[in-house]
Amino acid sequence: MTYASTVTSSTLRGPAKTLREKEAESFHAALAALLAAGLEDALEAGDHPRAVSFINRGFAEGSPQMGCDLLCRAIAVVGAARTWTVQIAPLTHVQRRSAPQTPSDCPADRDA
Repeated sequence: MTYASTVTSSTLRGPAKTLREKEAESFHAALAALLAAGLEDALEAGDHPRAVSFINRGFAEGSPQMGCDLLCRAIAVVGAARTWTVQIAPLTHVQRRSAPQTPSDCPADRDA
């Protein structure tokens, strides 16, 4: 009986991730942490051009979601009254799995 429950629980997890997928997730998690820390420092210093640079890097080197998360953080700290000009980079790779669409908490999405 224990064997059957172990097999059932392992098959419910879904397909195992490849090493490349694990590395990509690890890279993006580290990148997000570094960009978020840099953004916080720039916002605390009032250095908005540097903050925009971190946001742009989130879009260009991370993902659209990472860039949006950083932009939303900046808007939450500084306020929506500030005009933010960021550059959105084209998607350089096709994502293999689509994430479920969830409502965004970003104030910029609500105004659109």
